[in-house]
Amino acid sequence: MVERLNYIHSIFSFETVSTDIGFTTQLKNVVEEIHLRPEQIREELTPERILALKASLTKNFITVAPDLATFGLAEGHVQRLIDALVEDGAKTESDILIMGSQEFYKVSRSILGPLWSAYVDEVFQTGTGEEIYLFAARDATPLFYVAEGLLARDEQKYHLNKSYLVHVDWNRWFMGQEDELENGQKPLDFSDPLLIQFYKQMGFGSQRMIKIVEPGAWGSAANALKTKMPDQQFELWFMFSHMPEYIYGFLNFHLPDIEPRFLEMINDTAEGLPKAYLRPTELILQNGRVVPSLKGKVLASPFMRVWSWAVKKGAFDAGIDYSIGVKPDLRQCVEKIIELSRLSSEGIWTGVLPRNTLTWTEGEKWRKNWPWGKIPPLK
Repeated sequence: MVERLNYIHSIFSFETVSTDIGFTTQLKNVVEEIHLRPEQIREELTPERILALKASLTKNFITVAPDLATFGLAEGHVQRLIDALVEDGAKTESDILIMGSQEFYKVSRSILGPLWSAYVDEVFQTGTGEEIYLFAARDATPLFYVAEGLLARDEQKYHLNKSYLVHVDWNRWFMGQEDELENGQKPLDFSDPLLIQFYKQMGFGSQRMIKIVEPGAWGSAANALKTKMPDQQFELWFMFSHMPEYIYGFLNFHLPDIEPRFLEMINDTAEGLPKAYLRPTELILQNGRVVPSLKGKVLASPFMRVWSWAVKKGAFDAGIDYSIGVKPDLRQCVEKIIELSRLSSEGIWTGVLPRNTLTWTEGEKWRKNWPWGKIPPLK
């Protein structure tokens, strides 16, 4: 039996994904639940309203994924999407909402989902039982839903007996790691009582192996754990690694001949998918457990809220596809995404970014000063 520990605030009250209800029916339920008001979404899609909508959505995408502000990526992404939906027949904002959901569902299920599924499957294949699999929201949320899809029909195919899947808003703010995007604000100190309980809830200090499943970054989690919890056993798994010599990267390992900028673009496309809330920075005690507070963090935009749900549903269905035998050829998947990226650079909507975002400016310094050597599963 695989247990779930979910420390994520639910945006919708009903079950987020289902094996029994199709995408179209669930989408209708999601749209009905958010109770759209006239001031939230206007039926008439005039040229002036299209411009205003593009501007507000660009702002939303940058708010939830600040890296998309680089190279005009958010602005271009939104413009290509809205232009394509209007060309495909969108006449109202409701059309944009529904048709946009369908687009992000397809990106999640058919473009990124096969790669995500192969990646999470590889992580699960290493299980021996009783490990903790930690999926750090928000960027790893699609990976968590892929995992749910992989396990939906047969939990016994992996050695996950007595394992835990932990879905939690665990970010740099709660790792003691400063972030150049936080305007000089300081992260929580590890002596904070709520942070101590937060880590205990996730399974740190339990003597269990913790497998951290991430899209990819520079290893903030490893640096924090090595510094503050040197006795904690953990593995750090990345979809793409900026430092593959130190931290495992699924794409780096399987496709070492592909230029890293393309692999980074794939990861950035995933991290730039719609999200319903901003990164939380405060912990609160709620019903006897510590959770990150979403006060003031949930976006009012119905587009971002519904589209973020569509991403989760697509990831879940991609996991199911993989579990029933729809196995991708990794090279073909990556080459397809690179081609879609090229088409995006020509102004065509594909759901893929035309290039990677601006790489962390302190990255090379971080790599040069990395003190920990290889992080498991690397040996």
